Amino acid sequence: MNRACLVLATVITLAVGCATTNVKGEATDMSQTSTRLKEPLICLWQHEQDVDIAPLVKELGFNLVWTDDDAYDGTQKWEDTHMYRVLQVPGVKYVIPKVDRAAWGWTQEIALRHAKWVAELSLKHPEIIGLYLNDFYDEIEDGHRTMEQWREIIAAIRSINSDLDLWVPHYPHRRNENQAYDFDYQGVMMNLWDPSNLEQAEQHLAASEAQHAGKIILGGIYINSGAHHGHWLTEEQFKKTLKIYVDQINAGKLQGLRIYCACQLTQRPEYAKWAKEVLKDLKPSG
Repeated sequence: MNRACLVLATVITLAVGCATTNVKGEATDMSQTSTRLKEPLICLWQHEQDVDIAPLVKELGFNLVWTDDDAYDGTQKWEDTHMYRVLQVPGVKYVIPKVDRAAWGWTQEIALRHAKWVAELSLKHPEIIGLYLNDFYDEIEDGHRTMEQWREIIAAIRSINSDLDLWVPHYPHRRNENQAYDFDYQGVMMNLWDPSNLEQAEQHLAASEAQHAGKIILGGIYINSGAHHGHWLTEEQFKKTLKIYVDQINAGKLQGLRIYCACQLTQRPEYAKWAKEVLKDLKPSG
C-alpha cells in the first residue's frame, strides 16, 4: 500500500463524530489530525515517578499517561525510561513525553537532543502517540525560548518522524487565544489552570475549539493550582468541570481529558472518588 492510500485508509477508520466548527462556523473533522485513536484519551499527568499509579489506573480507567523522563544524555535505554515503566501498568496503552522548559534548565542543545531521541523511539514504539512542547508560549513570553528555537525543535522531530503528533498547551489565563499558533502541531491541551477560569469553562472550551479547528483537543483540570500557594478545588468545582469535559467528549467535541496530577490524587483520595463518580458517565467507545 502506498503512502497516499495508507493516509486515506487511516482517515476512513478514525472515530466517527469527532466534529467541531471553525471560526467561520464551518464543520471540521477533528480526526484529520488526530492520534488515529477511536477511544477517548483519559489521561493522567505523572511528574513524580515514584508515585504508584497502578491503583489510580485501575480505579479511574486512565489509558494514557503524560510522562516525565529526564533529559536524554545519550545513555538512557528504553527499558530504563519512565515511558517504559508506565506502559507496564495494566490498563495504560499510550504515553506522551515532553520537551521541557528552558526556564528549568533545558538548553536548546538539550531540548534538540531529547526531541530527536523521542522521535526515534516513537518509530519503534507506537505507544508513544505524541510529544508535548511544554508551556510553549509561556517560554516565549517569559524570554526563555524564542519561536525560532521552537521551530528548530519541531523541524528536528519532523526530520525523524513526520507522523508523530506534536502537542501544545492552551492557557486561558495567559490569553493564549490571542496567539497565532502558526506552526506545526496536531494536539492541544486546553488547561484551566487558574480557578478564576472555571466558571467560564464552557466559553473557554468553545473559544479553543474554534481557534484550533481540525486539531485534537483535550480538556485539562488541575486539582491544586492557581497563583501564590495554590488552590485545592472544591468538590463542586472539580466535579462540575470534569462533567463539562465528559459531556464534550460524549458529544464528539473533545478527544479526552487530563487530570493533573498523580501525586495529588494519591495525597487527596477524595478527588479520585469524585472523578470516578463523573467518569462513569463516559459513553463506551466504538
